[in-house]
Amino acid sequence: MRRAAKVLAEQGIVRQPIVVQNRTGASWMNAANFVLGKAGDPQVILTIAQPILTTPITTGQPTVYDKLTPIAMFVQGDLVVAVQPSSPVSDLAGLVELAKKRERSVKVAGAQAGSTDHMVVGLIEKAGGVKLNYIPFDGGGTATAAFLGGNVDVITLTPSELLPLMKSGKAKPVAILSDSRRPEADFKDVKTAREQGLDVLWGQSWGLAGPPNMDPALVKFWQDAIAKLVQSPAWQASLTENYQRSAFDPTSDQKAELKRLHDEHLALLRELGQAKM
Repeated sequence: MRRAAKVLAEQGIVRQPIVVQNRTGASWMNAANFVLGKAGDPQVILTIAQPILTTPITTGQPTVYDKLTPIAMFVQGDLVVAVQPSSPVSDLAGLVELAKKRERSVKVAGAQAGSTDHMVVGLIEKAGGVKLNYIPFDGGGTATAAFLGGNVDVITLTPSELLPLMKSGKAKPVAILSDSRRPEADFKDVKTAREQGLDVLWGQSWGLAGPPNMDPALVKFWQDAIAKLVQSPAWQASLTENYQRSAFDPTSDQKAELKRLHDEHLALLRELGQAKM
């Protein structure tokens, strides 16, 4: 969102200064509760990410996504499953076959229980009919350190996170969890999970929402601004650099889209036994 704010300002799409504030803690709930307490405030908007949906699900708190005023989900990111460079497997199908030999023998690092990493494990288990050994760590950095230390066999990262490990020979990609391969030279040979006969499709998405009772005219202002942003060459260059996508239909029902995302995460977290709602 700092990149979005920078392009919005530099391109003159939004002429008022945009200040990005960190309100950390409670897996995004501190930020969400701050905005929820600013009903009708025209000066405040909130970055939407998966924890806005998943934290209430995994903690049993009331949902927050449906109390905010949705503006736009407009950034999408891919996920890549990678194994140790010394692993005998070269693709996700081979990893599943390896896991079938002994239940929970394949160790997978993740940020925490109920995280994106955990949900990916659940999808692979369901698609492949296997049981993996998911090991939650205290954050993504710690999980990556455990993988680099050879303490786990598998990790899920974004393309931009994984690329330096690939180039230094510290990780080997086995599948991208999108509906098509990425076009870049470094990733064009990484098959999708579906190409390998495994119905695993998962990614990340980000967007914006306003406080409750946001003026509809202001919602339209921000939607128009985002529509211009996603067409901007500067924004497109930023997406290419960070291996992201930016699909946004300003006429779509953003409220329905957030509900769809919530229900999708709720169903998966229930299957993993992580839902408290």
